[in-house]
Order: sequence, then structure tokens, then C-alpha cells
Amino acid sequence: MQTNRLWKKNEVLGRMNQRIVIQTVTETRSTSGAVTETWATFATVWAAAERTTSSSENTERQLIERQTIKATMDFTVRHRTDITEKMRISYDSRIYDILAIEYEPERQFMVIKAENNK
Repeated sequence: MQTNRLWKKNEVLGRMNQRIVIQTVTETRSTSGAVTETWATFATVWAAAERTTSSSENTERQLIERQTIKATMDFTVRHRTDITEKMRISYDSRIYDILAIEYEPERQFMVIKAENNK
């Protein structure tokens, strides 16, 4: 999936001032047969972190029902080929599930679209 953003290398690099931790999951099976998920650090990278939704976009009904308000973020990082939607991101004491990955045309950068899972 490609994005139609204008990519100016120096501008993008200047905004990449946040550290994010990309985590990968490992499933282990106990002797009783129960499956346990364990998340481990896969990579720590510099990113430009941009919130793409605000709490004002959540409906009144969600607030009344006390559902969790989910924040959606775009994390722009240098291009990598080893990050997948099965991973997650730890940023600012929150965990974000990766929804999609968009690559800029020259493959210098990529945007990871993620949603707060808590």
C-alpha cells in the first residue's frame, strides 16, 4: 500500500525524534497445554509519531457505554522489510497494535498505522 504524501527526506528525518519499541510475539505451550503469549523487543527505532484521531471523534454513545477510546497513530520510520502487522509498538507508555504499513515510493521511509489496544 502506498501513500500519497510528499516525501522530503530532510523534513521527515527532522520529525523522527521519538523512540519507539517494536515488539514481536512468541507463543509457548505449558505442560498443561495452555498457550501463553510473550512479547519481546524486536527493534528500537527513531520515528515521527503523529496522532491521527482525537477523542472528539469518538461518539457520545461510546462515552456513555464507557468503551475504551482508541487512539490511532502514524509512526514514520526508516524503511525496513522485517516489520509486519503481527507485531506491535510500545510508545509513550502505551501499546499500539499495527493495523497497516504504507511505503513511500522510493522506499526510504514507511508509515506504520497503529491503534492503541488498551
